[in-house]
Amino acid sequence: MSIIKIKKLLKLTLLSILVGETTYTHAKTLVVSDSHGTGAFGAELTRLIEKTNEELSFYAFGGSKPIDWIEGNNLTWGFWEHHTGHMSRRGDNRSVPKLTELLQEHSPTRVIISQGTNIVWHEQTQSDRSSIQSLMKMVRAAKAECLWIGPPDLNVPEERQEIWVKQVHQELQDLADSEDCKLIESWKFTHYPKDQGDGVHYDKIPLKGAKLARRWAKKVYSRLPK
Repeated sequence: MSIIKIKKLLKLTLLSILVGETTYTHAKTLVVSDSHGTGAFGAELTRLIEKTNEELSFYAFGGSKPIDWIEGNNLTWGFWEHHTGHMSRRGDNRSVPKLTELLQEHSPTRVIISQGTNIVWHEQTQSDRSSIQSLMKMVRAAKAECLWIGPPDLNVPEERQEIWVKQVHQELQDLADSEDCKLIESWKFTHYPKDQGDGVHYDKIPLKGAKLARRWAKKVYSRLPK
């Protein structure tokens, strides 16, 4: 073998070693989200997580509530799925993957759950609290770090204010404490302008919606344990 070929072989070997030694702050991060994750918020949070060489799988389903990630219900409000190093995909009609199956498939070391908005905007059920608790327990049983992104500020109708405060804010806080799941209280550092957009989706706010969504993502990311 010539000296030139030997040098080329050594360069390729060194390159493969360097690529193989890529380290991740967390071996694998799994995110499950409602419709907020399908827009600018989800895209920005993905960018921030991946820029630190974390491997990420992100599933966002419009209209989803905690129970949907337990039962695998079919939803038709749009979804976005992304995996580091692979093409993302979007669609309208698909069953929500069960969290138990995602945990088995990805074996994440960190799970971020972004849920709560649709507890306010959809019909409330007695299973909402138990569903939140069940998801947190699943994450802990998988020996993964648990983080819950609470919903951002919303233009909540007057008749739903009690649900917004007592059932979402307080129950999330109580359950996060009892289940050892870090809660990021997004409603404390976001603001949805009055009489603009649809009152829920930041992307729907004219002109500045995407910017506000990205700002929310940055503030969430700054609160993630490093």
